[in-house]
Amino acid sequence: MKPPHLNRILKVAALGSSSTSEGSPAGVLAFRLGELIARRGAAILTGGCTGLPHAAVLGARSAGGLTVAVSPAMNPDEHRSKLGYPLDSELIMFTGMGAKGRNVVLVRSADACIFVGGGMGTLNEFTIAFDELEPRCAIGVLIASGGLADKLADIAAAVGRPPQALLVFESDPEALVERVFRHISRT
Repeated sequence: MKPPHLNRILKVAALGSSSTSEGSPAGVLAFRLGELIARRGAAILTGGCTGLPHAAVLGARSAGGLTVAVSPAMNPDEHRSKLGYPLDSELIMFTGMGAKGRNVVLVRSADACIFVGGGMGTLNEFTIAFDELEPRCAIGVLIASGGLADKLADIAAAVGRPPQALLVFESDPEALVERVFRHISRT
């Protein structure tokens, strides 16, 4: 058995549109995903923004989970004042890399990426996950959550090859989280 200080905390990124309301049907699903991830003892990673990622943070925090934001900003003032993002996570890493640079850091830091809803930034995160995550990792997509999440199966099929990571599609948050954690917990 490993000493407690060497136990690795799994990191799961919750990814989706920052412009979709937290009170929308997709926001309710994102909140639930945050709860489920936290109850598994994993840290939840987000882009530190509003909308669906923020809803996932609120869900994780309601379940006592650890939340980590990977911000595109250089500092807390730029994060809050210029971008209008909440300072909602226990740990915020300021990359100063803008949204696209932040997305690379965020996805590469995760053991799994779970997508709900989504827009153009979510598509960018999905393509990074699809191309770069290793076989020990997982990509989960909550279908029927709106936005680009409902198109990602077609996009993945159009690529003509599977990703290295496990790629799963589910319409039920509990089933999606179960499948993702079953895979990433083995490593």
